[in-house]
Amino acid sequence: MSSPAFPSNASASTPLERAEALLATRERRAHAELHAFALPAPVGPGARLLALAPDGASSFFATTTRELVGLEAATTLTATGVERFAAIRTRATALFSQLSDPEGAVRLFGGFAFQPGRAAEDPWRAFGEARFVLPRLTYERRGDGARFVLVLSSRELEDRGARNEALRLLERAHAALGNEIPATAALDRSVTLRERPESDWHAQVRAILDGIARGEIEKIVLARRVDALLPDRPDLPGLLERLRELAPECVRFALGVGSAVFLGATPERLVTKAGDRFETEAVAGSFPTGGDAPLRLLESAKDRFEQAIVLRQILDGLGPLALSLEAASTPELHVLRHVAHLRTRVRGVLRNDQHVLDLVERLHPTPAVAGAPTARALAWIAEHEPDERGWYAGPVGFFDARGDGEFVVALRSGVLVDRTLSLYAGCGIVAGSEPESELVETRWKLAALLGALGVSA
Repeated sequence: MSSPAFPSNASASTPLERAEALLATRERRAHAELHAFALPAPVGPGARLLALAPDGASSFFATTTRELVGLEAATTLTATGVERFAAIRTRATALFSQLSDPEGAVRLFGGFAFQPGRAAEDPWRAFGEARFVLPRLTYERRGDGARFVLVLSSRELEDRGARNEALRLLERAHAALGNEIPATAALDRSVTLRERPESDWHAQVRAILDGIARGEIEKIVLARRVDALLPDRPDLPGLLERLRELAPECVRFALGVGSAVFLGATPERLVTKAGDRFETEAVAGSFPTGGDAPLRLLESAKDRFEQAIVLRQILDGLGPLALSLEAASTPELHVLRHVAHLRTRVRGVLRNDQHVLDLVERLHPTPAVAGAPTARALAWIAEHEPDERGWYAGPVGFFDARGDGEFVVALRSGVLVDRTLSLYAGCGIVAGSEPESELVETRWKLAALLGALGVSA
């Protein structure tokens, strides 16, 4: 990605001076209420910028080749209920219609709770059921290029004080990209883990297996929560950098609302859309890495059955929207540091002009995070899981004015509030599942986040 050029200005010799000259420009679309300015940026680990927003709106989304970081909020969109996907799309369309964005660089960052009505308690209360933020400042790094995108209202552009405040944020961001990310110290001796009794988990698994035996359901994904009580609030940039080292194959994300941060390193992409092309994947089945365990996963009838359920629902959900839809004939191994999964890649061409949120709504929740049939699985989860999932296993990502974007399934994740990091992990219960082995599987899945704290799973 090439960085946008600064406007020519002989008296503006430094990046910040040129940015100031650009903000002073009065040539704007007459009807626009918000204005985006794309500016070249230094290349550096974007996680460093999160230190600038310890108690405010922030966004972080990183793959092996790309980083997106948002600081502060120019505008926030929220929605509730079963229509929250459509409501966010409608509000975003209205927002983009009032935005001057010549570079097409602006994106909204956020996500959705796993279920409506199930994010009302702490630690999820601040996030709500659907929340997307238009950052005041976005940093995007791709390959050896990077840029900032600064958003100001028409009123702020006319106010020299507001412009100077935006320039100070930009200046601090330039400086932060040159700082070192501090290492996350090992905390084994001072972290306390708190969780529900194992007997509760065993009882829940047995209840699901009884329902399967009666023919009421095929699969339910059961989640559990473990609270890590920390001596001090961990440094967020350091925590995300440690996750990069421990889970390099995963997509890292972090969404901050006030003093709460939802973060994780997920192995599962929900959907990516660019123009009329989209890609998704069916991920299910789990085995620990090491020795021949991943190969045993390919031979496991139980795990192949789980994977087939997920793939079937993806194809059924997206089929009506697709002009063409292709899926690999056999699943592949998706091998991570602590655990391996079965994965089938799916790609297609859309029949009509669809928004990425249309695809998200049709895909979420997949049987990999809920179960099958979906409605029965969701009803069971809402009634029987003792802890609200909040945004765990929900769709998290970003989209632009064209309706293109990328979303992941927020797995291997936790929410940090003050000095407590509440971690979530789940596994699919099908015929043949054993309560103890499923409990052990959740421990594999917690390993990356606990490892980032220096704690053994």
